[in-house]
Amino acid sequence: MIALWLLLIGGMTPAWAQDAGQVDHHISQAELFIKKDWYADARRELEAAVQLDAGRGSFQAHWLLAQVCYELLDAESAGRYARLAASLAAEPGQAAAATELADALERTFGVLVVDGPYPGMASLLQLDRTSTLLAPDLKKFVDRVALSWRQRNALPARIALPAGDYLVNGHAVTVKAGKEARVVLPMSAVGSKGFAALQVSRVEFSVGTGMMMSGRVDNLRPSLDVQVAVTQPIKRWLIGAMVDYSVRSYVVDGIGPRVNPTAFTVGARVGQELMIGGPLAFRPSIGYRYGYVPGIAMDCFERAGTYECRDPRDTGNAEVDARVYAVGRAHIPFIELAVDWRRAGRTTAAGLGVKVTVEEALGNVPTPASATVLSDGSAIDYTTDDPRWSATGYRMLANFSFAF
Repeated sequence: MIALWLLLIGGMTPAWAQDAGQVDHHISQAELFIKKDWYADARRELEAAVQLDAGRGSFQAHWLLAQVCYELLDAESAGRYARLAASLAAEPGQAAAATELADALERTFGVLVVDGPYPGMASLLQLDRTSTLLAPDLKKFVDRVALSWRQRNALPARIALPAGDYLVNGHAVTVKAGKEARVVLPMSAVGSKGFAALQVSRVEFSVGTGMMMSGRVDNLRPSLDVQVAVTQPIKRWLIGAMVDYSVRSYVVDGIGPRVNPTAFTVGARVGQELMIGGPLAFRPSIGYRYGYVPGIAMDCFERAGTYECRDPRDTGNAEVDARVYAVGRAHIPFIELAVDWRRAGRTTAAGLGVKVTVEEALGNVPTPASATVLSDGSAIDYTTDDPRWSATGYRMLANFSFAF
């Protein structure tokens, strides 16, 4: 009988030793991945370790796995592995540390389950905490969960969160420590349609540079553009109204650059916000602005006390009686791409980003009208047979948005 036991033990020893070597290898790899913040890779190594016979009794594998799971926002698994680590600890200090972590997670976190109206559904999820959370590390945890849920999630989705009150796609739920809470989203709150319903009104302030390019307006210099806009969600659409002002100078022959204070436009745009996950929000839009563009040059010839003006490109080398710089009126259709970064990706947060706009100005100059000859300051009355002009514009603006 003793011989049989010795035979069995002898046969098991090499297999156990091989398992122990594999466990050590997995732990070493996991520690390397942790140093590089590759927590998903570290979790795979450690989960492989605890599946082995030798790993099931490893304090180090379970203790590391608890910490890695927390970094990956899986506080429920972190508590479970910390509790197992405490039971496997060979030293009192190890047991105390693991027990402290497990108890803290159990006292602080509850489980939230988000389900849809039908099985097999998926949705973007918007998480907002509505109760006060003072601990900075827990606030950071909730923010990271909110960011991760901006991607498409299979339902039901399960996550451990600090106890408190939350909104999930606009629906209230209370998470209690050590317990499970469930919220079932109706069809109206699932998918992009439900997410669009969470959009809030925003005030946007933008500043940057703009330019207009064409042979007709080659005397216009790049401008400093300032825009104030209000964006209002209407179902899935984002409707905006804006006022723009350009500090734009234009070249005046023989005198140098001048600035006319009337360079402003008003307009509107319509677009949609594209949800791609993370804190970035992309908003492609089309829009229209109307306003004033000063600095449109015209060469004028005196005829019976009045002046007939035309495009300087059409006068050639002819000697002109006056050159004026009219304030043009312009219809400006445009396309725009706005990219905003928002803390935690929340619809209610302040945003910081950039707007890139390509536009086509289709303008005219008033006729008949009066203009000032800048060389001597005198005013003349003029007419023109071809008041039309056009230019392609490009703008890049830094954008600051605030919910209200």
